[in-house]
Amino acid sequence: MVSAILLAAGESKRMGEQDKLFLKYKGNWIVNHVMQNLWASKKSELVIVMNNNDNNLLNGERSEEIQVVVNPNYKKGMTTSIQAGVEAASDKAAGYMICLADQPLMKKEDYNEIIERFELLIKHDVKSIVVPMHNGIKGNPVIFSSAYRDAILNHQDMEGCKQIVQNNKQHVYRLEMSNDHVLRDVDTPEDYERLVS
Repeated sequence: MVSAILLAAGESKRMGEQDKLFLKYKGNWIVNHVMQNLWASKKSELVIVMNNNDNNLLNGERSEEIQVVVNPNYKKGMTTSIQAGVEAASDKAAGYMICLADQPLMKKEDYNEIIERFELLIKHDVKSIVVPMHNGIKGNPVIFSSAYRDAILNHQDMEGCKQIVQNNKQHVYRLEMSNDHVLRDVDTPEDYERLVS
């Protein structure tokens, strides 16, 4: 089981006035493209971490395979959202796929390739971490084995879990992807222009 944890609680500071997740791409919100492709992937559940429920994205409803978690501490940094998602994930999860909500080019096939590699590796190394790459550059999403649950929940660096990856190099497996989707996120107005042009 891989729990997909979708980080959708950021402040979009570099985008200016607009919340980048609710910019339009191909007739839909960026965050909806990501959600739909994640939902179609081989994940076992989808946990969406948001800063509030005002947008009625899923109306805060929980089902067996999908739930929305509100992170009131999101201004402290991305790690608080990762922690909120991991805390809410099923205790049956073998791994946590930490997904960015501003990667609308990611397809279900991209997610599946990362999940399938993790499923193979976890049989031989229960502490596997899968890091997707393109042309030697690290991308997202990264999958952490659930063996890192406590390490993630106690992590002090608020900018993400890079240090956990650094501290466990012997368990890190790099997966070279055939496209650059794992590198393409939308942080700035220039990124958005490139996406829609």
